[in-house]
Amino acid sequence: MNKNDIQRVIGKLAPDKEMEHRLSKKILQKRHYPLAFKPIISIAASITIVFCLGILGHNLLGKKSTSLSFSSSSTSVSPKDSTNSISSSDGLYIPKIVLPKNTNAAMDMIGLIVYQSRVYTQTGTKISPEGAKNLLGEKLGTTKGNIDEWSQQKDYAVEFASSIGILDVYMVKGYDKNFRIMTYGKFDGIIDAQVYECFNGISVKTGADIFNKLKIGNNIKTVKYESSESWNSNKQQYKELTDLNVLTSFVAQLKNTTPYSQESLSYLFEEKVETNQKFIYITLNDGCQVQLRLFKDGYIYYDFSHIFFKMDNQAFKELWSELD
Repeated sequence: MNKNDIQRVIGKLAPDKEMEHRLSKKILQKRHYPLAFKPIISIAASITIVFCLGILGHNLLGKKSTSLSFSSSSTSVSPKDSTNSISSSDGLYIPKIVLPKNTNAAMDMIGLIVYQSRVYTQTGTKISPEGAKNLLGEKLGTTKGNIDEWSQQKDYAVEFASSIGILDVYMVKGYDKNFRIMTYGKFDGIIDAQVYECFNGISVKTGADIFNKLKIGNNIKTVKYESSESWNSNKQQYKELTDLNVLTSFVAQLKNTTPYSQESLSYLFEEKVETNQKFIYITLNDGCQVQLRLFKDGYIYYDFSHIFFKMDNQAFKELWSELD
């Protein structure tokens, strides 16, 4: 990706009033969220932006193509009838993020960092302060904090351009820096660490191409879960999964799952969410916590990967039944 490529990464930026309201409400209520370690001073300093991520998804054979949208309100398409569905022998290619020509395309909120021509975004993995301290690797640089609603295109063609303010960026020990980096700092003596991952410019043939990077296997410490209703209403009604053998079998099968574009299954976000979706939070021995969103028919979604993974295996059914 050259300078001109990076300049196409993001379109018009605007602060998100809804998120600002939610954050203010949470602070006033003094509620405690699992692994929500970001201190208020860091939240105030960060800039959450809105930008167009026109990711174009197509299979590796080049026979079909479709837009991989970050929106969950696309037209419903059945996997068996969709040109977006792919088999494990074909694969899905996710090109590098570019700015779509259509400026009216759907936009999503995201925090990002530009590093070595890659765009790293917010992720479905959180990290505890102690875990961040132990995983702190080589310092890569410091974000510019140069992207806001007044930014010009030239601002994006800068190493460590970001929408998250000025923060130090580090490698994460044990993880590929081409996939995962993190910000790390101390504010009033409190460690603030956030994970950013690159899910563009990659090919995905099976779940192994994503889940192996998360290093869940043989690395599980504890597991919590909650219903979709609890998650959607922010009730935090967590339950502990005591039978880790069920989860271990499930995790072992993640590498064999089949990927589908998010757009082809976007209807799953909307239908009967109270009974058809559940969330699990897998805390690893290294302090990382991975959130997976499960759908009743065997689909799995990891935030910001923009891909659904289908597990046709008894392991999914057994885990689902355990999440009562």
